[in-house]
Order: sequence, then structure tokens, then C-alpha cells
Amino acid sequence: MSELAAIRLIRRKAMLLSMLGILISGVLVAVVTAVPIYQSSREGLERSTLMGIQAQAAALDNLVQRYEGIAHQIVSRTEIRRRLEAYVDGDLPLAELIEYTRPRLADALDSSPALVGVQRLGPFGEVITDSGTTAEVPAHPALDELVEVESRLVRLDGRILWRASAAIIDANGRRLGTDVLFFEVDSLVGLLVDTRALEPSARGYLLDFRERRLVSVNEAGDGLVIREATSSVAGGLDRVDPDRPGVVWPQFDGQTQVLFYTPVGGGRCLLLVEAPFWSFYQPVVTRLLWPLGVVLLLLPLVAFLSGRALSPVLRRLSSQAEELERSADELRLAASVFEGTGEAIMITSPHHHILRVNPAFTRITGFEVEEVLGQPLAELFQLGDDDAGQLQDVCDRLHREHSWQGEMDYRNKWGERLTALQTISGVTDESGRVGHYIHIFNDITENKVAERRMRHQAHHDSLTDLPNRGALKHSIAAAVARAHHDEEALAVLFLDLDHFKEVNDRLGHAAGDRLLKEVAQRLLRLLRHEDTVGRLGGDEFLILLEGLPAPRFAGQVAAKLIEALTQPFVLDGEQVKVGASIGIAVFPEHAPDAEALINHADAAMYDAKAAGRGTFCYFDQRKAR
Repeated sequence: MSELAAIRLIRRKAMLLSMLGILISGVLVAVVTAVPIYQSSREGLERSTLMGIQAQAAALDNLVQRYEGIAHQIVSRTEIRRRLEAYVDGDLPLAELIEYTRPRLADALDSSPALVGVQRLGPFGEVITDSGTTAEVPAHPALDELVEVESRLVRLDGRILWRASAAIIDANGRRLGTDVLFFEVDSLVGLLVDTRALEPSARGYLLDFRERRLVSVNEAGDGLVIREATSSVAGGLDRVDPDRPGVVWPQFDGQTQVLFYTPVGGGRCLLLVEAPFWSFYQPVVTRLLWPLGVVLLLLPLVAFLSGRALSPVLRRLSSQAEELERSADELRLAASVFEGTGEAIMITSPHHHILRVNPAFTRITGFEVEEVLGQPLAELFQLGDDDAGQLQDVCDRLHREHSWQGEMDYRNKWGERLTALQTISGVTDESGRVGHYIHIFNDITENKVAERRMRHQAHHDSLTDLPNRGALKHSIAAAVARAHHDEEALAVLFLDLDHFKEVNDRLGHAAGDRLLKEVAQRLLRLLRHEDTVGRLGGDEFLILLEGLPAPRFAGQVAAKLIEALTQPFVLDGEQVKVGASIGIAVFPEHAPDAEALINHADAAMYDAKAAGRGTFCYFDQRKAR
């Protein structure tokens, strides 16, 4: 497949992926939109349902409180309680108590239309009076457990009644007996029937939470029935908090009902509303379908318009891809040059941290790629103080001009000094800021060594390695300039060996050369570090003494040199004796410049020869005239 065909195939794939991305994005948008709508709708529906149930529970609480209030009123009748207290104390027979109590409690039935029966029990559960309720009342609360009022629904003679039991307590807190009142529950039937108004398919229950018994409206809708909790209700009771209203969702393990509950009668009962999950939440789902449907209907249109909009962009990207392919070929060529060139190439950040190097860099410096990436240039090459200063100067110039060319000294991986002929170029962006620097350099260490060797040879005697005539003249001229500026004295000593020709003729030129080398070493050992000694040629040496306090010190040095050179030399196992004659010319007394100083010292040396050798003479200006 050609590169052009591959690019077209990529363009088609990009279009398909774009369409797919738009569709997926649309679905995600629909989901993201639907979730808060669903949450808000569901919570609103549940909140309104709970508020309706709580309103009905409040009405039921008012009904229970009215029934319990009637029980309190009957219990609080003082005279009847006093007769009961006398009976408990043994001061009144039971028959008289019954005769007195029965008509008065029978009158209490007229206090409320809902009250259908009143029963008073003695301190041991004996029946004192029973008005309106002739059947035995089962399951009275234990007398020692009842504190004030206990109320609940009970089944009595096939009827469902509300029973309120109130303890009769005297002033000393002693239990005297119990009043049990029975009320019709027609109002309760209405409340439970009204729960269907919240949801047509819902059913309302009153739950005795402790005994897990349900009270619900019968099929005819005109009475109540008590039965055990159904499986749909019992399955959610473990997740019910009896102290606060709430919702129990089905766990979809066979249970498909949602339960709404709220406490009634101080938490003794729960008002429950049971509704089918799917029918109850159908309005939420219906509301949710509208935005989902709109989003899904708009997706094809959005995909089509996006495709039309993306088409020119993709064509442009295709042409750019072709250009990038051509650029990639150029980059591959540049990379091959980068990798294959013999010159070291190093790319650094604007702050001179190494980003990339080529193989030639590793070969020249010894550093592997992993050792240098990210390293500061100055630390990598172990630069000394002088070199670091040079590098800082280069960096300052790069900051100003973005380029530099010249020689720079580094140290390689093994600590050896490396001299590089280097070019540094900054690569700038459109705003003119440097993005990185490209360093290209060659190792010219050997060339510099050869250059220094040639320069050394040009200015030093090949036999003794002392400065030659040209270097001496340059050194003396510079010393004269310094002495003239500092107003100091200096002296030039012209030394010629005595009897050297005889040694050279007798022992040969090789022995003569060794003798000259040893003479040079003795002179170097005797002179100060700041003094200069050089060889003019043959057996002639020239010595420069700077910073003389007085001209006479030059004679003292000359005397020491003569004495040292008078000591025997050992050549090929044979002791050889030579001597030296020295001429001295002092600046500024004897000459104003280097050339004159050398000539006058030469003339003074001949005076020393004429004086018998082995001595020194100062230049005599009178003889010169």
C-alpha cells in the first residue's frame, strides 16, 4: 500500500472514529442528563409520598391521643379512685365498691361516641366493673409493667377495636388498679383507605412493630382485619428504622414492592404504605424518557452535521500528514547525520542541561548517554575554577547573541583535559526565545599539544630546553619595561664556559652536550624562581636577574655561579673541570634597552676573559667610549 493510500485510509478511519465518538458522547450526555433528572424526580416523588403519609400519621396520632386522653379523664375521677383506694386498704368491701363504681363508669360511655366499652380491674386483676364489653378481654398488659397508658388494636368478638389501658395510681405512687377502654375504629378505616390516594395501587397498613402484626382494611372497605405481616412487608422490616420516616426499596429477590413508613403513637406502631415498585415509579421513568428520546433523536443529525464539518478538517489533516511524512524523511536524514557524524553533537536546554548526545560524543568524552542526560554541563565535565569562569563567559554571550564559536577546555570521564573546537547555536521560537542550544565540537587536544610543542621548540634550546636567543630577548625586553615602570634595577649576565673546547675535543661532542645539560641544571638550581636563564648557543648562557636592590647583588650571584661551575663534572666516569667567565650589564646604568644590555654584557664577559677567566666584570662605559 502506498503512503498516499495509507493516509486516505487513515482519514476514513478518523471520520468513522469521529462519528463513533460523537455517538458515544451523545449517549454519555444523555446519561449524565438523565441521572440528575431521575434522582430529582424520584426524590420529589418519594418526598411528597412521605409527606402525605406523615400527614395521615399525624391524624392517627391525634386520634390515639384523644382515646388516651379519655382514658386519663376516667382514671382521674377522684371519688371513684378514693373508693378503690379504700378497697385496697381493706376499708371497703368489694360488693360496695362494685355497686358504687358500675353506674358511674357506665356513664363514661356517653363521653365519646367512639367509646364502646369500659372495664375496671382491681390491683390483682379482678374485674370490678365491665360496662359495654361483656366478653372476656384477652391479653391484658401485665399490671406490673403498665406505667401510665398503653394502647393498641385488638380483636374482640370478631370486631377490631382500639384498646387503651391506663394504670390507676394513688398519691403515694401505689398501683390501685387498671382501666381498660375500647373504642370503635371507623376513623382509622378512613385513614387507611385514604392512603390509596397517594398511589391507586398502594395499600395502607398499621403495623404493630413488636409483634409484626398488620392491621389493614378488609375487602369490603368498611372494617379492619389483623393478620401476620406479608412476605413483601416482612422482607423490608429488617431495614426499617421505627423512630423516623423512610423508604425501603425492594432487593429484587422476589420482592417487588416499595414500602413507605412513618412512626405512629410514639413509635409503638408504624403506618405503612405498600406500592408496586414499577407502577409507583412509572411517572419518574416517563419523565426520564423525554430527554433521553430527544438526545437520541438528535444524535444522527449531530453526527451528520459533524461529519460535514469534519470533512474539510480531515482533508487538511491528510495534506498535513503528507507534509509530515516528507518532514519525517528529512528528520530521518537529519537523525542519520546526527548519529553518524564524526563530530560530537550535544543538545542542551536554555539552562544548559544536557538533553541529547550522539555516539561521537560518547566516543570523544567517554561518557555514556545514560550518564549525561539531564546533567548540568558544568558539573558533567568536572570544570575547575578557571574553566567554570570561561563557561560562564560563554553562557553570558549566548544569552546576548544566541551563538558562540571558539575553543573550550573540558575534562573527559577519566579526568583528562580535553580541548574542543566548539560551535554553539541557539534554536529560537517565533517569539525569539531560545528553546535549546546545539553544541558541535571536535577534540583538538592532540593538535593543541603539537602546537604547544612546536611553540616550545621555537622558543627553547633543543639541547638544554632553556629559552633560546629570541625568547631571551623577548623576556629581557619585557623585564626592562616592568623595571622602567616600577623604577627598579635588573641585570643581564653573559656567561661563557672556560676550557669547554678542550673537553669537547678530548671527549667528543656527545660528552660536550651532556656537559652543557648539566651546566644548565646547576644554573637552574642556583637561581631564583623569578630569574631567567637561557642558552645563546655553543657554551654561552644568558641570565636575567630582576628586582635587584642594588647592582652589587648581580656580582654576588655571578660569584656563586662561577664557584658552582668550578666544581668537577663527571662524564663517562671521568671527572672534568671547567670554569666560567661572566659579564654583567645593569639597567638602567649600563643600557636603556634589551639589545644594548645583551651587547654590553657580552663586552664585559670578554673583559672577564682578558682578566684571566674564572671571574666576572661589570660593563665599563669608559672603555666603550
